[in-house]
Amino acid sequence: MISELRISHLGVIAEAEVELSTGFTVVTGETGAGKTMFVSALSLLMGRKVGAGVVRKGAEKAEVEGIFSAVTDSVRSRIEEAGGSAEDEAIISRTVAQKGRARATAGGRTVPISVLTEISDELITLHGQSEQLRLKGPAQQRQLLDAAGGPELEAVAKKYHAAFENWRETQTKVARIKDSTAARRERILWLNGCLEAIDKVRPVPGEDEALTAQAAKLGAAAEITQAVGSAHDLLLGSELDDAGAAVDHVHQAISALSDVESADPELARIKAALNDAVLRLSDSAAELSSYLTGFDELGETSLEETEARRAELGSLAAYGQNVTEVLDFETRSAQELAELEADDRDLDQLDAELDEAHSAMVEAARGLTEIRTATAASFSRAVSAELAALSMPKAQVTFELTDREPAAHGCDDVRLTFAPHDSSAGDDIGKVASGGELSRVMLAIEVVRAAGEAIPTYVFDEVDAGVGGKAAIEIGRRLAKLAENAQVIVVTHLPQVAAWADTHVTIVKDDDAETVMSGVRELSEDERVIELSRMLAGMEDSSSAKAHAAELLDSARQVKTGSAALT
Repeated sequence: MISELRISHLGVIAEAEVELSTGFTVVTGETGAGKTMFVSALSLLMGRKVGAGVVRKGAEKAEVEGIFSAVTDSVRSRIEEAGGSAEDEAIISRTVAQKGRARATAGGRTVPISVLTEISDELITLHGQSEQLRLKGPAQQRQLLDAAGGPELEAVAKKYHAAFENWRETQTKVARIKDSTAARRERILWLNGCLEAIDKVRPVPGEDEALTAQAAKLGAAAEITQAVGSAHDLLLGSELDDAGAAVDHVHQAISALSDVESADPELARIKAALNDAVLRLSDSAAELSSYLTGFDELGETSLEETEARRAELGSLAAYGQNVTEVLDFETRSAQELAELEADDRDLDQLDAELDEAHSAMVEAARGLTEIRTATAASFSRAVSAELAALSMPKAQVTFELTDREPAAHGCDDVRLTFAPHDSSAGDDIGKVASGGELSRVMLAIEVVRAAGEAIPTYVFDEVDAGVGGKAAIEIGRRLAKLAENAQVIVVTHLPQVAAWADTHVTIVKDDDAETVMSGVRELSEDERVIELSRMLAGMEDSSSAKAHAAELLDSARQVKTGSAALT
């Protein structure tokens, strides 16, 4: 769960720090105060994409930091893999600059944004308008059903996927081998020709680079030998030149200093340096001599021979830009040729192999369909029952499965249908459900999922959109029920929902500032009455509104403390 949230320069929120507890936390505030920014802060910690527009006007960057307690082993391991540290709690932050790239940290280390995305599913489940839109997509509906099936369905789905991939690979292999005889023979002839051409030249790894260097050296042989010889003679002297060698001159300088070095220690240091110079000059002269010897040995190979070998390698350019690529091509071609020339492969055996792979895939698909069908029935019943508790007693949610061609996810098309009452036929939920109905369906789904999944934190943004009255009270009741086993954070504008919270946080807007500035703080019990009064009547000092607010709080409190059943 998230135990602390710090926000800086995010939207209209200048600075805010709020401690969050277990149970049901509600976030309220006036229109424009920045309730959405509270959800945006959590979205940032989940690694979701945002633009620089979330940075508060006049600020260079927006920062969000969350402290998560009781993190799972998998979250801890992923953070440690990324270089951070996490034990029972993990600190995650996200920075969005007005100019430049966003930055994320986990466990004290900068990490890719993808790390936050990977661990977010185990930290927070966030529901807003975008999640309602995703509920309308067929792929998302299938994923929702598969998630409801838990580890058992996941295992069957993995078995099917392996069988499907094996069948597809076998299809490809058989189709390639069964290509027309003429095409296969033409390919075999071409491959044989390529391999013969390469074998005739027989390139050696790195040979092209070595020959290029050798050709350059041989091409400048006269200039090189003259320059190197001159340099050698200048260092050690030459029988053909009476001019003094560099080494001799230095020796003379050393001898001259020897007569006077006792007069000044500085001269002794200079003499030592000259001795070192003599050694270095002698070593360099020896290296030049060795270079000439090696160059003479190279002379056994002519420039013409070198260029002829380079031309042979160049004749293989059709198979690669260099020797490495040519040798890679040779390896791949030899493997393909071996497959094409596999005379001992019986085509009937190939057909049998393909039939076996297809049968295994069909059997695995049948098992996946069976468990999906059973999951769809039980999950639909449970969600429909939850909808009844949300003032939709006649509503029905149903997962319909129809056959389709084999695909990576199975042989089922999954369709989520919705009927608001028993007098209407079910249809695609995206077509017939209103915004308020979608909100309640999403809540019902999460309440059902919470019974079988360990999700630490749920965040709902305007889950009560489009509802009011009794339905709003029931939404508050179900959120309180969900909060019995998880941390629940809800942004709402309805007092009927806010009254059920264990903790009430409000976004406070400063109207006196030159620009809108908001902060976040937790309300006391007395302050809750005032806030609910504002939400009820728009008037904080209305005695009737305060009485109604106190009644809502007292009613919810009685239910939660056992005076009435929280079902």
